[in-house]
Amino acid sequence: LAATEAEAGVCKASGNRCFKARDDAGALRCYAEGLKLLASASAAVGPGCEEDAMELEVALHANCAQVLIRQRKWLECIEHCNAAVKLEPSHAKAAWRGATAALEVDMHDVAVSFVENALEFQPDCAELLDLRRRLGPLPDLADGYDSGSGDENTINVRKFSTKDREWVEPPRRAPA
Repeated sequence: LAATEAEAGVCKASGNRCFKARDDAGALRCYAEGLKLLASASAAVGPGCEEDAMELEVALHANCAQVLIRQRKWLECIEHCNAAVKLEPSHAKAAWRGATAALEVDMHDVAVSFVENALEFQPDCAELLDLRRRLGPLPDLADGYDSGSGDENTINVRKFSTKDREWVEPPRRAPA
């Protein structure tokens, strides 16, 4: 695993050089190669692989997300951010990037989730606090309901619970 991890580290460094040179395609290629190396190594070694390899995987996902933000590929960015915070919930950069991308595609609840979850681990992170302020009041205050379903004939009414940090379906009422 150590040799593969070193190779993946070289991919990350190469990707960072490409990113700095504004070669987004090259950066994504390098980061993807690093992720592929780590995936094959962890499959061979099994669960519970080294913490350094996990940290490198998180960084590679977060770096992919940064490139995808620059390319305005919001949904792909969100996918990489989800992968990063699944491995490392306190990763502020991945959370910020995921929330920023979510806002670009009007996924307010996803943005709130990224920010609120990361603030659980990093309550003093200035960038996350700033983004939290820009998101506005939490939906469970006053009229805090999500009423959009994407279907003009259906209205979803869900409430965000700050206690449980999730969207809660209201109780169903029997038809009158």
